[in-house]
Amino acid sequence: MAKVNRIVAIVFLAISLGFIYLGRKLSEGAKAYPMVLAGMLVILSIMLFIDASSKLKSDTSKNPLLILKKESKYFLILIIGYVLFILGLEILGFVLSSLLFIIAIQYLLGYKNIVKLLLNSTLFTVVIYLSFSKVLNVPLPEGIFSAFL
Repeated sequence: MAKVNRIVAIVFLAISLGFIYLGRKLSEGAKAYPMVLAGMLVILSIMLFIDASSKLKSDTSKNPLLILKKESKYFLILIIGYVLFILGLEILGFVLSSLLFIIAIQYLLGYKNIVKLLLNSTLFTVVIYLSFSKVLNVPLPEGIFSAFL
């Protein structure tokens, strides 16, 4: 697993350095946020590489193929969930798509308490919706709830 993390760290480091290189061409006001994110990605990539390098010696006892198989399953389910979320945005709207997506992801991560699932997803969706639509005046897809929102 440590070898995979080292490769992932190198790939993300290259991507973040590419963002920094491309971000230099933006105007002064527009490049602040992307540069901060790219800088954070550089730091996190370096931290992941160092962590993976330190665990490389102790990680030889586990079978990396079994670990990757389990993580690949979750990764595939997550990618399918994101695709369904994106497709559902226009049809169901932001509110319903977000609620369903957050509930599904929490369940996948192991949270089984229905009350907490519903409370977390509802609270997060409402906060994001109000922040974007009311405070920042960013229109979100309304879908089938266009008459209610």
